[in-house]
Amino acid sequence: MKIEYQKEYAVTMRTISKGKYQFRQKYPDPLLSTPDKIVLKVATVVLTKKTSQAWQQARTILKNKIDAKMSVSRISSITLEQLKEHYFEYLDKQDKINKDSKYQSHYIYKSHINIFLKEKDVDPSTVIENLNTPYFKRYFDKMLETKSWSYTNVRRAALWNMFDFGLGYGYLNFNPLQNFHLRKLETPQSELDLNIEDKYLTDDEYHRLLAEFRKRGRNDYVDFIQFLYFMGLRVGEGGSLRTKDIVKVNGKYYANINGTLMKKHKSNSKRGQFKKKPGAKSDSSNRQVYLPPEAVKIYKRHDLGREFLFTKKTTKNAIEANSVNRYLKRIAPYAGIDPDKLTSHIFRHTHVSKLAEQGVPLEMIKKRVGHSDSKITEEIYYHITGKARTDFENQIDAFSKKSKFE
Repeated sequence: MKIEYQKEYAVTMRTISKGKYQFRQKYPDPLLSTPDKIVLKVATVVLTKKTSQAWQQARTILKNKIDAKMSVSRISSITLEQLKEHYFEYLDKQDKINKDSKYQSHYIYKSHINIFLKEKDVDPSTVIENLNTPYFKRYFDKMLETKSWSYTNVRRAALWNMFDFGLGYGYLNFNPLQNFHLRKLETPQSELDLNIEDKYLTDDEYHRLLAEFRKRGRNDYVDFIQFLYFMGLRVGEGGSLRTKDIVKVNGKYYANINGTLMKKHKSNSKRGQFKKKPGAKSDSSNRQVYLPPEAVKIYKRHDLGREFLFTKKTTKNAIEANSVNRYLKRIAPYAGIDPDKLTSHIFRHTHVSKLAEQGVPLEMIKKRVGHSDSKITEEIYYHITGKARTDFENQIDAFSKKSKFE
């Protein structure tokens, strides 16, 4: 928070020795002072006279010294906590100007920065001038031991943007993350082959999961999850659907996917309220998706004239990714599924696996799920089709062994 100081402290003088006079002037430290507590520093100069001309000379010298010291302090002595306060104040102002456009990303950045400053190995009073690239390399390498690359990269982006803000506004003279690149984790192919099956659900896992939601009386989640599964949608795409996004053409139903769900700005809404952000994740994500008969039944059950098609039965707010993910982690053990396997994205991946089983061409699957280029979609597709080919070859082997003539 920027603090304006109106008071100018008087210049005082004391005799050091014969012919030497020290002129002193106090000034408030611009970084350590707050509206409730002023922290003072002292600038000094020694002259050989104490005449009125000497006093005027001392005032000029002290003013220049204080200006210089405040400027240097402003750049070189700012701490992590102080920069955070400046940055958050800036983000809050931007949110008020732009309303909803960047509120969600700002919210995520602020959360990551707060988590960073609360970690036991991080001291918020650290002067940023003392931080460097090796410091952050050690920090992020350690983080990658327990967190995913994508999650870690969001933390990196949050800190990079805070430091870049500090650089642009003169609080820093360098960005300690400017030349830092988060290392990509290399996964052996054998491990990829083993882990790819964790990216989608088997039929049995899928039905056990839905049964657990139903046991808890959460048919709102049952219908929403089934809709994602039948359609191959991202959770934000499904959550943002409105009645007008579903159209009927020649007796068939289609969903116009043209946006995603985002939080409303806190100054405009009550907690938990959302809006549809126009424009999907990418150009290929803007698409029209066919509804199979079971998805049509779900759509008709939820076509109740509300703002969003799918809402929570408890709050009537839109169903969004965080609530789905929290619920999945909570009930996973009861369904006999590893909680680490379950995210809201798994239903989309399972949709891909089912289409691959049916022999649908990869390009058609990509078009349906809105992926022009997706490594995970291709991995699931080739894994499923490769498994089907192996099963087919085994059947040929068995057939030939039974039918051989000797």
